[in-house]
Amino acid sequence: MVDQRTTRRWGYRGLYLGLCGALMFLHILPVDLVAGRWPGPDLMLCLTFAWVLRRPRFVPVWLIAAVFLLADMLYMRPPGLWAALVVIAVEVLRARETQNRETAFSVEWATVAAALAAITLADRAILALTMVDQVSLWLTLLQLVFTLLVYPLVVVVSRVVFGVRRITPGELDALGART
Repeated sequence: MVDQRTTRRWGYRGLYLGLCGALMFLHILPVDLVAGRWPGPDLMLCLTFAWVLRRPRFVPVWLIAAVFLLADMLYMRPPGLWAALVVIAVEVLRARETQNRETAFSVEWATVAAALAAITLADRAILALTMVDQVSLWLTLLQLVFTLLVYPLVVVVSRVVFGVRRITPGELDALGART
């Protein structure tokens, strides 16, 4: 019989995969034929950062890499570049998860803002070095700001609707491993 922690962990992995799949599907739907003036926030990235900072075992690195590589293919971005940058940012945030556990949300938000700004600027720099056509810097910065503004809402939805909350010290098993 499978223990409850494993079942719960795989259930949340499936939920994460389903949510990201739904977000990708909604993103590629041809809802409006005219391009909008404002770029939308990257909800998939917000969801990933929020879940990694709360329950790192729910979203393993291989799942994040696969999801964002699929997104690169579907969104016709250079394959693997954004996925690699997201994986690097996620692993940096995952390493800081124990320090962020006791900090205020504003510190977490600033950490996410720094990680998001770093990968956005790295993406633009790499694309510029390889002479790939890009959208204007203004639109990239606008998407960065919108993504940062939506992050608290994604955290609240993750907490209230999906029950993804921070690990408390009492949630350690008998061997001291996080559940």
